[in-house]
Amino acid sequence: VVRARERSDLAFLHSGHLAERRVHRGQRVGSGQILAVLHNPTLMPGADSAAAGAREAQLNLEQLEREVVRLEDLEARSLVPTEELERVVSRRDAAVEASNQAQAALGEAREQLDEAMLRAPFDGTIGELMVEPGQFVAPGQPILSLIGDSGLETAVHLPADQAARLSLGNSVTVRAADDAVQGSGVIREISATAPGQVAEIVIDLENMADETARTPRPLRSGQAVDVILPLDRSERLSIPMAALTQSSSGMARIFRVEDDRAIAVDVRPGRLRGGWLEVEGSLAAGDPVVVAGHGRLLNDDPVRILR
Repeated sequence: VVRARERSDLAFLHSGHLAERRVHRGQRVGSGQILAVLHNPTLMPGADSAAAGAREAQLNLEQLEREVVRLEDLEARSLVPTEELERVVSRRDAAVEASNQAQAALGEAREQLDEAMLRAPFDGTIGELMVEPGQFVAPGQPILSLIGDSGLETAVHLPADQAARLSLGNSVTVRAADDAVQGSGVIREISATAPGQVAEIVIDLENMADETARTPRPLRSGQAVDVILPLDRSERLSIPMAALTQSSSGMARIFRVEDDRAIAVDVRPGRLRGGWLEVEGSLAAGDPVVVAGHGRLLNDDPVRILR
């Protein structure tokens, strides 16, 4: 399924009531545009208190600066002791640090107040709207989704052995389900796989348009497509599907006939084509395998081949 390269569910960092929503579904927005406004009773008083604290600290600093200048003049004329000047200078230095801390607190409070306005992190189109104005929202609760304009991608999931046959930068063929749109893509990411999991192959889509139509019909986010991958096409051993059985441990296996005896061979299945299954294991082309009557067959049991 086609999806945008940039996509996000946007949320506030603070709790409160959704006071205003300034967009609607399908609306195009620009980076930095205000999308919604949160009402939190503690944010505005917190910013005002921090601003008052910063003003008080600045006034105290300015007063001490004037006092230092006055005492320096008096000390130069030997009218006050040096110790008094040093004491006021020390208070002035402490006031500088207090003023810096107050300014930092003011900046933090203003940032928190600014976070009450939800802004678009990139250009895009509004997708889903999860919360209505007036509803209470918790920190991190998605408010709306944004689909970016930076391009399209799609992703496929493959077993680890097949994913290992692909490389970053490989070109792939992408075709819409109705064959009306066909183009190329480039593999951008191949995820690592944990045991028992599949790898995700992320493909950047490009040059996708219907060249036969009078009006180009490019792919859209959410549209289904077929992806043709450049997997290694080297020849692989195949067995009839009927030959595959399962061991008591749950492993896939077959029975290879050798000197009129059934030899159990563990295999790793691959693709199935026309009733023939690709396998990897201790087999060679031309080896006879048991395809019937192996329901209770054990390793090294004698067998008779019916011709």
